[in-house]
Amino acid sequence: MKGIVFNLLEEFITSMLGEEKYEEIVAGCDLKTKEPFVGPGTYPDEDLFAIVGKTVAVSGIALPDALRGFGRFCFPRLAEKFPVFVTAHNHPKPFLKSVETVIHVEVKKLYPDAVLPSFTYDNPAPDRLIMRYSSKRRLCHLMEGLIDGVAEYYKTPIRRRQTKCLLEGGNECEFELSFG
Repeated sequence: MKGIVFNLLEEFITSMLGEEKYEEIVAGCDLKTKEPFVGPGTYPDEDLFAIVGKTVAVSGIALPDALRGFGRFCFPRLAEKFPVFVTAHNHPKPFLKSVETVIHVEVKKLYPDAVLPSFTYDNPAPDRLIMRYSSKRRLCHLMEGLIDGVAEYYKTPIRRRQTKCLLEGGNECEFELSFG
């Protein structure tokens, strides 16, 4: 997992629980990484899951809700950090359709070692999109939060219905999205 995700997680936890509690959470995890997480660095997924798990235990927030909240939190910060990807669009649908073919291509150019989820799409109508998410990390709830963050960023409601889920034995998550 890239360091930027760890940096955003630290910011998210700190905003909810405070810096002291974040330090306590990290100190209570058996992390493989001993040095600070740096944005362009690559770190074990297990470290991220350990920090998230400890945060959920400390805060009492259910894991799905915490991951959704983290996704909503991340999107505007990622948009601010990488505006070229979001300002090219004035609606969430074309932005979401660009994730696999534009954003992930550019990420791989910068970080060839990045392990990214994959997305496929069906475009059944102008106000709808079927988006399929596949990842060995199975962070479906984070994906839901990112979709919510996209809706907030573009000020366009997105109704989502998940018809398949990695966490329920599917080989991918499928989100039926409608806009407006």
